[in-house]
Amino acid sequence: MADSIIPVLPHEIIIEILLKVPPESLLKFKCVSKSWLELISSPKFIKSHLKLTADDKDYSHHKIIFQESASNFKVCRLPSLFYKERSTELFDLGSPMENPTIYTWTVGSVNGLICLYSKIEEAVLWNPTIKKSKKLPTFGEKLRRDCSYYCKYGFGYDESHDDYKVVVIQCISEDGGSYNTVVNIYSLKADSWRTINKFQGNFLINSPGKFVDGKLYWALSADVNTFNMCNIISLDLADETWRMLELPASYGEASYPLTLGVMGSHLSVLCVNCHEQTYSDVWIMKDCGVKLSWTKIFTVDHPKGLGEFIFFSPIFSMPLSQTTKGEILLLLRPVIMIYDGSTRQLEVVDKFGECAAEEIYVESLVDPLLIS
Repeated sequence: MADSIIPVLPHEIIIEILLKVPPESLLKFKCVSKSWLELISSPKFIKSHLKLTADDKDYSHHKIIFQESASNFKVCRLPSLFYKERSTELFDLGSPMENPTIYTWTVGSVNGLICLYSKIEEAVLWNPTIKKSKKLPTFGEKLRRDCSYYCKYGFGYDESHDDYKVVVIQCISEDGGSYNTVVNIYSLKADSWRTINKFQGNFLINSPGKFVDGKLYWALSADVNTFNMCNIISLDLADETWRMLELPASYGEASYPLTLGVMGSHLSVLCVNCHEQTYSDVWIMKDCGVKLSWTKIFTVDHPKGLGEFIFFSPIFSMPLSQTTKGEILLLLRPVIMIYDGSTRQLEVVDKFGECAAEEIYVESLVDPLLIS
């Protein structure tokens, strides 16, 4: 009897099949052959795979990362939060930090990479899907102990240069009065820090900056001791220039802070009504062809006391394909809530004890060690 011949699929068909395979399985498939290892590790394949997983309408490749008080990280799949009948299970991720501390912040997530920063000035870019991380070099001048300062952070992707960048803005006061601003930016491709042109006047409120379409956004206050917003500032990561944006018209002379967020591919703001404090308007920034403009998309009804917490929390739009409610996911530490567009009500999804929801990320094969 003749030996069975295993048919060989055309290379293009193999690529199409592998592009639909989850990242965890692809890591194992690298061991199949040298050609598969070369294919799955190629930048072109990684980018094509990332585009497919990021655009997945059921968010099956999106996860939400949590941080415990001991700086350990846990994770769960995002869709599980929308199915109330199931118990959401958290899985241990550990920590990529050399010196884990409770003073560790999640700066942001782009293309599966998560930027973490600690109080001891240790910065890390981490892909928990492939379990790879890179510690960033120390930046800037060491600040004197007799001066006061605060730092604001940002993390984003510069598509024009295919580069990931971390921004650290130091606001330093040596006399307790006026502040001097130093803007440091790290390029993963160059693996180095530089000082760039600083923005003019006012004080940054939110940290980290919100990344949308190649730009990082921060809200500005007219006074370092108050939360009176005056406008929004953006940093274009491609040409590293600053730009001012006006606040939504309804914000007016309100004294309450607003929350910057990301809803789909749009910058969003959540403005708490400064008089009644029982509802908040959600606006998104849209490109109308000639210029960018604000559009109010809905109003969130909430208890009066909740307004004090909403504007310090990130807001994400995650409308699943199975629902027509227009559900919005709100990460209100330590509680996760969902806004139901059909009832205009907020509902608690689950409580996770000492774990606080930090960031939503997409599974990817992007390796921070190979980019630099």
